[in-house]
Amino acid sequence: MAADYQISPGASNRERPSKESLLAQGMSETEAQQLIDQMGEREYGGGMSRAELQDFETLIGRLEGSKMRQASQANRARQRDVMAGGLASMMTNF
Repeated sequence: MAADYQISPGASNRERPSKESLLAQGMSETEAQQLIDQMGEREYGGGMSRAELQDFETLIGRLEGSKMRQASQANRARQRDVMAGGLASMMTNF
């Protein structure tokens, strides 16, 4: 039933409903408190719920790992180029 809550027309997304107004809409006390807590988490979590924040941190970790692997591959490619250039230089001496 928490999903049935509607923000009244003209209300900003920042306004939090009071527990009494949710109870008046027919929510149980537990549902009303859960909805208020969820809205508080979003407000103080930068607009993200705890689950969304964990997903974001997981994605950031994967991106950082990918960037480190790409950098490592680029370093190996440069090392191969240096070695190939050195080998070619040695071969011209013979």
